[in-house]
Amino acid sequence: MTRLNKKTVVIFILLVVALYILIEVVPRVTGALTGTETLQYGELKVSVPVESWVVRDETCYKAAADGTMKGFADEGTLVKRGSKVVDFTKTEGGSEEDDVNDSGSKYKGIRERLGDALVEDKNQKAQRKGIFSCYIDGYESTFTPGKMRKLEYGDVNGIDKEPKDLKRKKAHAGEPIYKIADNSQWYLLFWIEDSDISKFEKGAPVKIAFEDGDIDGKVYSVDQDGKRYRTIVSTNRYYKNLMKIRKADVQIVTTDMEGLLISNKCLTTKKKQVGCYVKTTTGDYVFRRVQTLATDGEKTLVTETQFFDEDGKPVNTVKAYDEVLTEPK
Repeated sequence: MTRLNKKTVVIFILLVVALYILIEVVPRVTGALTGTETLQYGELKVSVPVESWVVRDETCYKAAADGTMKGFADEGTLVKRGSKVVDFTKTEGGSEEDDVNDSGSKYKGIRERLGDALVEDKNQKAQRKGIFSCYIDGYESTFTPGKMRKLEYGDVNGIDKEPKDLKRKKAHAGEPIYKIADNSQWYLLFWIEDSDISKFEKGAPVKIAFEDGDIDGKVYSVDQDGKRYRTIVSTNRYYKNLMKIRKADVQIVTTDMEGLLISNKCLTTKKKQVGCYVKTTTGDYVFRRVQTLATDGEKTLVTETQFFDEDGKPVNTVKAYDEVLTEPK
């Protein structure tokens, strides 16, 4: 074979190898470098941390005279109207400390905050049905169901006094001694920023996550208050420490669902429709519409397999273990 023929054969072989690399190897390498995500089932939980104030329908009662007390009803128990709540014996000079006169009572601050809302205990019998408690802070007439939607952030910001246990052996006339609260409904009042407003819809169910447990509730109202939104959650659930708190740092869980999850970075729009690009068996990527159910800002819960569009037509969508592009744009 001549040198020219050998050179021609070598060039031909090199061209074949280059063509093979171009057709077979390059697509595989570039495909391997393409970011993808496999869709799987999971839990989506969205919560907002808030500084909240407890609102109850409650009445505080004061001693009608100086006297001694014993036989209190059990703290946090439900009492019926007319039932005995305390044994009170009238005496001469009934303060907890004999040298503490009425004007210098250590309950003066509580009395001033309650004002005319402090009701006289006439016969030591419950004047209403409800939960009995000796924990009082004086804000019982401030945080009421009738006033809560009128309270502004500036009115409550800085209020951090926790109720005090006022159960004792002696009391002056006019001093607060116990309270009774409605057990059928109570509320949490808090303010949220504009960035969280989309998470709260009137009537929507939520969970109130205290440090020692969760209870169910629902969004009672959302009203703008300056740059913030006054938000109220209502509940009729039992909470063991309810009567002992006024202010609580809690998590309001607005979404807690399980289903098919997709990373937000995989989502894009095509012809104003939200979707993602799914890898086919041939290695190509095709656009699939998705129906979003909820998001936490990083992950989104979507309908699986099929959903119905705004015209009632079925739309084939993503399913578990689909491989989708992570950066479709």
